[in-house]
Amino acid sequence: MPGRHPRIIVNADDFGFSPGVNAGIAAAHRRGIVTSASLMANAPGFAEAVVLAAENPALGIGVHLNLVRGKPLSPLAGIPLLAGGGGRFRPFRWRRMSPAFLGQAEGEYRRQIEKIVAAGIRPTHVDFEKHHAWQAPLYRLAARLAREYGIRAIRNLREPPIWAIRRLGWPGWRRLSLSLSLRAGLALFGPGSSGLASPDRLLGQCRIGDMDEAAWLRLARHVPPGVSEIMTHPGMADASGAGGDMGTSRLAAGRKRELEALASPLVRHSLEEAGVERITFAGIAGAD
Repeated sequence: MPGRHPRIIVNADDFGFSPGVNAGIAAAHRRGIVTSASLMANAPGFAEAVVLAAENPALGIGVHLNLVRGKPLSPLAGIPLLAGGGGRFRPFRWRRMSPAFLGQAEGEYRRQIEKIVAAGIRPTHVDFEKHHAWQAPLYRLAARLAREYGIRAIRNLREPPIWAIRRLGWPGWRRLSLSLSLRAGLALFGPGSSGLASPDRLLGQCRIGDMDEAAWLRLARHVPPGVSEIMTHPGMADASGAGGDMGTSRLAAGRKRELEALASPLVRHSLEEAGVERITFAGIAGAD
């Protein structure tokens, strides 16, 4: 079928999280195979990430919408359902999608998108910190705002877990259970059509922090036809090991391991040998 050759978007999440994460993402793009990054508007390394984005114009930049980590951009008095003690986002896996909650989420989403656009970035897509938009009302809200702001693509939150186990290796029960829970939730509360371009699938969810060279070499031999987004988390060590108000990242060691794989000449050669094309979200949205 025409257009069904394997194409991948190699996306690095958490751009802006910290200097180490910023440096790792820039290196994974310049020296490696990363084609896209997701920028966190409320993160302490935001300004530095914007500079790095300007220095690397071939790197697609998306909006990493965030309602779960760090401090919101909205005034705290207006978002009691989003933020709690210390002025930080309340952690959540499940939320009641009341009109009040969705109204506060919309205001925060808008501020995050507008901050990125005001920095001179034309976002290629939207995605979500910790997949928090797996509940349909949030996903549909994000898609509506993306269309309003001229953003033409959105992350597909579904990963095929059986494929991931067979092709990428056993991820461990914890990662597998999270992936299966997310997929079950999407099946029950599925977001449906977003009206935006989206990859055919998401890969890497089962191996967050562990997409090492061996996993990439297995992937290169078995990339499915169509478009797959490979979610990655490269980074270098930070002196504090943390992202300030964003809290400590449990992926500290994994970020270094993923950076080494993404910059591996062997991984790049294996993808090229397999005829896998690397693109950004603009490549599926009809944008330049």
